[in-house]
Amino acid sequence: MKSFTLKLLFFLFLNNFFAFSQDQECIIFFKDGTSLEGYGMLKIVNILDPKEKIKFRLTKEEKGDFWDFEDISKITFIGFEMTKTFEYIKTSKYEYPKLLEILVDGEVKLYRSPETITYRLYFENNDLSKNPFPKTSEKIVQNNYLKRENEEIATCIDCYPLKSWAKQVSEYLSDCETLVYDLKKHKYTFAELEDAIIFYNDFCTE
Repeated sequence: MKSFTLKLLFFLFLNNFFAFSQDQECIIFFKDGTSLEGYGMLKIVNILDPKEKIKFRLTKEEKGDFWDFEDISKITFIGFEMTKTFEYIKTSKYEYPKLLEILVDGEVKLYRSPETITYRLYFENNDLSKNPFPKTSEKIVQNNYLKRENEEIATCIDCYPLKSWAKQVSEYLSDCETLVYDLKKHKYTFAELEDAIIFYNDFCTE
């Protein structure tokens, strides 16, 4: 019996931002400084195109257009007695900018990227374009990033399991001795990460 080698292919993440997969009131901000109010959603149009897209329309009656980082800098969703802003940020020099949620704004910004990664199994010796994937599974990957205004690429603080998030935050914010000491003494839990970054912005910046 002819054997095939199963190979794991993880393709692009789909419908990344669960809460914003349908139209919601929003403001999109263009790179030229202008903005528009309307209805938008976060979506990847084509799994063969790794650019994360924003679908936007001025009214619910319009069909809408897709935009990406080449024209848009960020999008703010309005509703449910709260606002959420997603900004296009580079997390690697080899990838397109990603839409990351801003959790803390200030001299140092804290971002988070909720992503659903779709894994697909296929037979290595078969033509992928002519054969459906026999299995598909998904998992959620959620990473946190720090970035200063003058930095081109954000720094992930929990992408590398061999080094704790507290150690990576301490190295990134090493100019704040009080915060570094508190992190070493475990005075902040991971759930209090936002508080740690707010402390830095309030007390360790000029």
